[in-house]
Amino acid sequence: MNYLWEVMLALKKCGVSEKSIRFEMPREFSAYMELSGSYLNQKEIEEGEIIEINPYYRFYNIFKDFFRPDQKEFPKLKENLFHLIFHQLMQNDAVSGMSREEYYKKLLYQDLEDHAFGTQAKETMALFCREEQEILLSGLLKQYETGSSLDMFKDMMEALIPGNIVYHSNQNSYEILIYIGQKKEKEIVKKMDFLTNMFLELPYHVDIYYEYHFGIIEMAETMEIDEIILC
Repeated sequence: MNYLWEVMLALKKCGVSEKSIRFEMPREFSAYMELSGSYLNQKEIEEGEIIEINPYYRFYNIFKDFFRPDQKEFPKLKENLFHLIFHQLMQNDAVSGMSREEYYKKLLYQDLEDHAFGTQAKETMALFCREEQEILLSGLLKQYETGSSLDMFKDMMEALIPGNIVYHSNQNSYEILIYIGQKKEKEIVKKMDFLTNMFLELPYHVDIYYEYHFGIIEMAETMEIDEIILC
């Protein structure tokens, strides 16, 4: 990490709360670097970590009179103000580098956290890792722009649910059969409920089969005894 905004990205990637870190003025620092990390290519942050930062690298106008040698009063107050100011600067720095899509994703994620889509949706969102959440948010934004579609649902399934096969009935355009090559457990069931509710329109009827594939005539690999389920 070399810049303040990279601290915010590292916090999100590592799942570390912003409140748990502390910004401090380093005793020694390079005039050519913003962060004074323990090593140059640091990419992760731990709970309670102290981030040493050169305030003069990009924020000279704010801090030029902050640590004057002739001003020795209230050192603890200065330390706390330094910490609080850089927390705000970090948030501003991260937002200023955001694209419009990233900004909308942040708002959408906040809606999920605020129960705008229901308590179940918020709880299920937490079951996905950070990278998977980014995929979901991108998919939801695209859906708002283009409308719901089976192709979008299939894309989400392929990206988020390993070992799945989605079948679309030739006889009924609103009938979908889904095979999931996993045991039926609470977490995967909640994820599937979330995906079907968020990415499929109401007319669709969905049947989900876990672990055992349903038999399909003229497909021998799906007709093995003890390895199929009747439907």
